[in-house]
Amino acid sequence: MDEVWLSQKEVVDIEKSSEKTIQRRLNSSYYKKTKLFPSQNGGGKGGQITKIALSCLTPSLQKRYVEKNDVSPLLLSVLAPEAAIEVANKYLPEMSFSAGAQKSDAWQGDTHISPNILHNEGVQKSSKIVQEALDVPRGWKKRTWIEAVAVKHDTTVSTIYRKIQKYQKGGLAGLKHSKPKQAKAWTPEAIDWWVGLCLKKEHRKLMKDGKKILYAILQEEANKRGWDIGGYESALWWLKKKITPQLLALQRGGVRALDNTLPPVLRNYSDLAPFEILVGDQHRFDFWVVDDDTGEVFRPEGYVWQDLRTRCFYGGAIDKKYDSQLMGVALRVGMKIFGAFSSIYTDHGKPEESKYIRSIMADIRSLNMSAGNVIDIPACTSIDIDPEEIHPCVIIPGTHRKAIVRNAKAKMIEGTFRRFEQLLRNVFLVPGYVKDLCASQEEQEVDQKEIQKLGNSGKLLTFSEFRMIFFKAMDYYNNKKAHRGVRKEWVWKPKPREATPMDCLKMCCQDGWQPTYLNDDTTDLIFLSRDERGVDRGRITFRNEQYEHDALIPLLLEKGEKVEIRYDPMDPEWLLVFCRGEYICRAELVEYSSMKDVGLAGRKIEEKARRRKECLLEYRQLTSKIPNFIQHSQTSPVEKAAALIGKDKKKRADEEHELYRERTSEELAAEVAELEAQAEKNKNEVRRKPLPARPTYFLDDLTRYTFCVEYEIAGGELRKDDYAFKTEYENRMTEGQREYWEMVRKYGTYQ
Repeated sequence: MDEVWLSQKEVVDIEKSSEKTIQRRLNSSYYKKTKLFPSQNGGGKGGQITKIALSCLTPSLQKRYVEKNDVSPLLLSVLAPEAAIEVANKYLPEMSFSAGAQKSDAWQGDTHISPNILHNEGVQKSSKIVQEALDVPRGWKKRTWIEAVAVKHDTTVSTIYRKIQKYQKGGLAGLKHSKPKQAKAWTPEAIDWWVGLCLKKEHRKLMKDGKKILYAILQEEANKRGWDIGGYESALWWLKKKITPQLLALQRGGVRALDNTLPPVLRNYSDLAPFEILVGDQHRFDFWVVDDDTGEVFRPEGYVWQDLRTRCFYGGAIDKKYDSQLMGVALRVGMKIFGAFSSIYTDHGKPEESKYIRSIMADIRSLNMSAGNVIDIPACTSIDIDPEEIHPCVIIPGTHRKAIVRNAKAKMIEGTFRRFEQLLRNVFLVPGYVKDLCASQEEQEVDQKEIQKLGNSGKLLTFSEFRMIFFKAMDYYNNKKAHRGVRKEWVWKPKPREATPMDCLKMCCQDGWQPTYLNDDTTDLIFLSRDERGVDRGRITFRNEQYEHDALIPLLLEKGEKVEIRYDPMDPEWLLVFCRGEYICRAELVEYSSMKDVGLAGRKIEEKARRRKECLLEYRQLTSKIPNFIQHSQTSPVEKAAALIGKDKKKRADEEHELYRERTSEELAAEVAELEAQAEKNKNEVRRKPLPARPTYFLDDLTRYTFCVEYEIAGGELRKDDYAFKTEYENRMTEGQREYWEMVRKYGTYQ
């Protein structure tokens, strides 16, 4: 049994409506779940009747039905919450608890109270009457005592009994007089339809006045379906009662906005190993610095990796703007200091999705590590939560999922950046802090003037100085800064009063964890930047520089094939060259010759001569002892020349014979007819250019008249207004002008 099926008559009794209304709703598919059953008395269509599922009725109607009828507890999952509670109260046995473990019913259901109930005069008066009525003196009958209390407080016995019943059911909250929660004038279906109408995505821009139009639509629909509705103010009250912030967010911003209104998933990372999961993110620092070479003032931007378990800064790098290369440099720094990591989690920006980062991820997986991306959680706006205790929602290592686009995010590393900025200001006293956009205009002006003053006086830090402080601040954060999140996830005894990320890493090492270091060759192979280039005579052109190696000279490549190069952006003096996945050589910068340094020029010429001689010797050694097996012609050159002369004479003789041979009368007539047709075709063929396009407007009368003449020369017929203009303009011409334009018409270029 998966449902309760009700006949039309039962639904009529529950809804207190007419049979015609129920039948009309069935015809319009108002009820979402119906089923045909055999008719016992042979009625209905084809001996079958339509029954309606209890679960497709409104919650209030379901509750009304289960209050009067027995329903199986197996149907709790399909019933509305209001109806399911009634069924549970009927069938579920009361739970007993042992030895003082009885569950308290306080603050559950309708028994909860608010401070305004305690100070409500009506509640205080009713509570006094109820307490006095329940405190029956010895020797009094309860009925007689309640009658005396009613006379004392100028009320009725029935009123006192009703107050006692409310008090026993709902406590003090039941004594508060309140308006009924549901307006009797509204049909439940009308309420749902009205709320759905206002929640329609297409209606999201309508404000309070615009909802009057929707209310007029509701009135028309209510007249068609026979619904009872209230006034416009009542309709607005129902919207305020029914529509939640989550529904509004879903209507206005879709699933992404809805995600921001739901509680985030928080995680504990005490079961992870150090550097098992790294979270990386870019950050633009709130300080101005000066470029060492150009003197340009800019805000540096960096990329930082942080370990989820220990909260240690794993690695970082800064530059004018972050990119995929900067991400690789930051990872390489961390691998040199702390050893290998297991997996990385990043946002899905363009650098994070670059070919370079994907290649690093592939190499990491080949070393039995893993790499993936993170799904961020909605930002927590509560000011009571410390950023260091916010945990990102991560996924299983090795998988690759897309982060939610344009969604409010709060990762642990974002809170770390705020703490890091505080270290730069408060501990390392870095000058040149940017103005606060949230501050008043006066404060912003003071901050801006201070930055200009520091820049003009040369007191702003240079980029190299800021970079050194950046790494010192990372070291300070790891070793000296107490971290609340580290202490919260401290699993060892005793628990210290304060703990730094490095303290956590030391305790993990004492438990048996040891870092894994890779050799320099493996690290270079993973993190060096990559590109593809062609090879031209043993040399590779890269960034306007020439790189060469002897191993590139004999390299045999197919047409259009390129080699893979890997290079260090910080040291562009060499390239690692790979072909078809195999290492070839380490190409160095070409040493240029000189017009004045005779020794250098001679050495370069000798090197080329040596290579040429080695190639010639190798070729002769390989081919000198091999005979020639090609079958060449045995005819002498004289015989070949005589044959060519004879062939040419025969061709000319055939042409002269065809030209001067005697034609028959039919052939002569055909040739004459062909010549005449060609002459007639040439005579009648007139080359004409396409009609010129008429401009939208003309600069002057001469331009318009020129267009009219060219249009007629091309064979076009002028419009009436253009023809009238042409006639009027010609009447104003001098004799010389007329002769000129007649010559143009006679010898125009359009004929």
